[in-house]
Amino acid sequence: MRTQLSSPLASQVKRRIRAIWGVTDSHYWYPLSTAGRPDVIAFDSDYIEEDDQKIKEIQQWISRRGADVVFELHEDLTLWQIDTDSLDPCYDGRYLERYWFDQHMNWVIYASHESTISFGGNELITSLQSSWPDWQEHLSVIDHRFIE
Repeated sequence: MRTQLSSPLASQVKRRIRAIWGVTDSHYWYPLSTAGRPDVIAFDSDYIEEDDQKIKEIQQWISRRGADVVFELHEDLTLWQIDTDSLDPCYDGRYLERYWFDQHMNWVIYASHESTISFGGNELITSLQSSWPDWQEHLSVIDHRFIE
């Protein structure tokens, strides 16, 4: 399923994600701009895009939280609702930055044109770090907070 949200509903959802995660109409988010929150992490996109198992783990984590559908916000500000199992948290190559989040907005995923995929939300980040033992080796060079 892939459904574009109506303008009034899309505006309401975008206001909420802006208030909670600092996602603005500038199209850029962490690490390309500040997130305004400490619970964010950015990886090199190849680390995730080239591993179908990692994408499946992300989808499963979201599904375990009861989210059968998620929102997908495109750089052109269109907002879609998609099935969680069709989530592909990667830059799509058509010059579109994209964000994903569910109705509760306790987590967010952002794929940029600068070869980064960012995650927000302590629970999601902790899960990824537990599942991916080599995670520190694949942080985006733009994400300096974890480099000693």
